[in-house]
Amino acid sequence: MSEVSSAPKTAQRPGQGRLSGDHAGGLIDSLLLILARVGANLLALVWTLLLTRLVQPELSGVAFHAIALAQIASILLTLNVESGAMRLLVPALHEGRLDEAAGFIRFNRRMVWLTAPILGLAALVWAQLQGNGLLVGWIAVAAVMVALARLTARHATALGAMRRGLLPRLLTGPIVLTLGLGLAWLTDTSLQPWHVAALFALSEGLTVLIQHHLLRQAFAPLAGQPTPMAGWRGWISLGLWLSPGLMMSEYRKALLIATAAWVLTPAELSLVAVAFSIINIINFGVVAVDVAFSPRIARAMAADQPANRDRLLATSAAIKLAGLTVGVIGTALLGPWVLGWFGAEYRAAGPALMILLALPATAILFGPASVILSARGLGRADFTGNILGALAIVAAILAGGAGFGLTGAALGAVLGQGVALAIMAAQSRRLLGIDPTLMSLRHLRRSASETAS
Repeated sequence: MSEVSSAPKTAQRPGQGRLSGDHAGGLIDSLLLILARVGANLLALVWTLLLTRLVQPELSGVAFHAIALAQIASILLTLNVESGAMRLLVPALHEGRLDEAAGFIRFNRRMVWLTAPILGLAALVWAQLQGNGLLVGWIAVAAVMVALARLTARHATALGAMRRGLLPRLLTGPIVLTLGLGLAWLTDTSLQPWHVAALFALSEGLTVLIQHHLLRQAFAPLAGQPTPMAGWRGWISLGLWLSPGLMMSEYRKALLIATAAWVLTPAELSLVAVAFSIINIINFGVVAVDVAFSPRIARAMAADQPANRDRLLATSAAIKLAGLTVGVIGTALLGPWVLGWFGAEYRAAGPALMILLALPATAILFGPASVILSARGLGRADFTGNILGALAIVAAILAGGAGFGLTGAALGAVLGQGVALAIMAAQSRRLLGIDPTLMSLRHLRRSASETAS
């Protein structure tokens, strides 16, 4: 039986012991997701290393920029409509409105094919102006593939098939890039940036093919259904409303690289991209802790248990702080050595690498305010914080990079993110009276004193 068709029956028969199964499935999904993200981050570091070994920094910087542009352009192709999948598909499937679910999914896919010609025209004009048609063309192809992979993963999650939709998206790209660049290194093949853009497009295209093969059963109940799209205006409105959150969470690195490209040379951009890749290992640890604690914090808030909520915030902050301490010590001791793996030129990124350590530090300092706002349904506050945060990041990187080059851009990224997270934390305190910052550690001391007494 398919996952979609079983959802209504689960809702109609709550007494069949499914609860423990749901918890077990959720635990397995979480563990697989964490393992996949660890693997994806490590593979990203490997293929970044291979790329920098194959081409000069001037060329690898162009390649990093191309990938970032494709990721950002993919949001414009879908208008982020797919981000409403959980809100729209889950209730429709639960209530047996399969036609509405099919209509939403078809509209998502249709959006890509309606906007792709516009992107193609823009790419043609850009290629005429820049004179680099192959690179621009592959960026456009990659953007379409990224969009299709992302929306398919979102649909799969809403249909209860997260593993089959999200795991290929996390792992296929890094695996293909690692294998492709590894083969080029072994055969001593000379590469240009457009080759890397083409390989990235191929990796995303393979992701889409794998997703559709694995998800045939999940989508089967929707086949042959009518596809009403009367709610398309609301779907687009919701997608645009959620777009800043997507940019700040999933594509923040792409935003940083694309912005830095305006004020740095391609060689400097390559150095800062390598530094970001190293710091992302530590960033992942922060995100993993937040992912693990977010459902518990949300449940404590829903149950109106402020003491439990505060203890959870404090515990997660303590774990993240301990991990950051290890990361800072490791980076300080091994950073120059690790940068040397990428080539002698990359040791110049050492100061920027140390500055970028403040990215996970600011995330820990200001805490998971976005999680708290979302749990309370304060979408407007989350939207405002993300918009202002994105603008702050762009402005700070442009100003820092223009004035002080590589280290200035790194400092701008840190300051911009600090402003973004500070805004979110201030919203949490102002609207909810909840302090998500590192100051929540005081609740651990309070809990310990209460236990002792």
